[in-house]
Amino acid sequence: MNRTVSVLPVLLLLASAILSPAPNQAKDKNKKPVAAAPADLVWPLPPDPPRVRYLAMIRSADDVLGKNGKKMSFVERVSGKTPIREEFMLRKPYGVAVDKSGRILVADAEQRGILILDRNAKTVSLRKGNGQFPLFLPVGVAADDDGRMFVSDSFAGQVVVFGAQGTPVAAFGKGIFKRPGGIALNRANGRLYAADAKANQVLVFDTTTFKLVRTFGGTSKSGEYEAGTFSAPTNLALDSKGRVFVTDTFNCRIQVFNSEGKFLHMWGTPGTHPGSFVRPKGIAIDSQDHVYVVDAGFGNFQVFTPEGKPLMFVGGGGDEPGQFILPAGLAIDREDRIYVTEQRPTGSRLQVFQYLSRQSAPPADGKVK
Repeated sequence: MNRTVSVLPVLLLLASAILSPAPNQAKDKNKKPVAAAPADLVWPLPPDPPRVRYLAMIRSADDVLGKNGKKMSFVERVSGKTPIREEFMLRKPYGVAVDKSGRILVADAEQRGILILDRNAKTVSLRKGNGQFPLFLPVGVAADDDGRMFVSDSFAGQVVVFGAQGTPVAAFGKGIFKRPGGIALNRANGRLYAADAKANQVLVFDTTTFKLVRTFGGTSKSGEYEAGTFSAPTNLALDSKGRVFVTDTFNCRIQVFNSEGKFLHMWGTPGTHPGSFVRPKGIAIDSQDHVYVVDAGFGNFQVFTPEGKPLMFVGGGGDEPGQFILPAGLAIDREDRIYVTEQRPTGSRLQVFQYLSRQSAPPADGKVK
């Protein structure tokens, strides 16, 4: 099978982004380049129509609570209680999801829990395991329409289920998983798909009975770049047709299966050109079935068609808005907002972007008509 992807049709689209260290910089040759304000960051660069816009950055409760954050009482301060603005900081975030209410769910391994960030209600909270269903190393997170939250624990080798009230009510997969990572839900058939980086498999569970339904993938017996086998699959996502897109991290590729686990096609090779990967991790799919893949090595995320044709990439290495250091998790909500977690050694964060469809994207002059 041909593993290469032709990128000639998109090289012109990508050239301006490759050559420019930051989007929308000033072009006055007599002045030093000035980075655009965060609100003006779009990809690709003009004169091409914008397709992704930068929205916000979240590092701590301050970025969610704003000026409405609850102040500590005198008794709370004297007792030594940790201020909410310090307690709810992103420390080592990985998996990210958005529930039906629009709350952002972030799996934070260092805090051994899930941060619940509600930018509409301006509230933050932390969900942790309990004595019966503990959380040690939460990595993946997903939410269903019934208010349940599923969290994969890479250390404990299981998925913990939180009920609609926010407390752990069940766990499954113990003794079956080796090292579960990213998870995704198919609400249509009531299935949970989980990538297992150590077993080199995708495991499928029933979300009602929590029983294992099937597995697919496995380790290549020949040691070759064999279709349908994995080397450390870390994350996965489902499109509108129920197809399963798996980040095959050590093989630097994306593999696609139907909902029953039948191999369909794949794309990507190790490399530094558009369409290739260095260390692919998080993956998500927007309302038009574009596939987004975070690459911790590139410090960006790339956007593809479902067939694997590269369309564009967003970001690059750096500390500024729209740049990334060790990006890890990726999610897209029902409004096509894009969420990317970063495990920066100098302070982790979550960046938020907006996909602009052809109908919603403003013209190149930036004026909405």
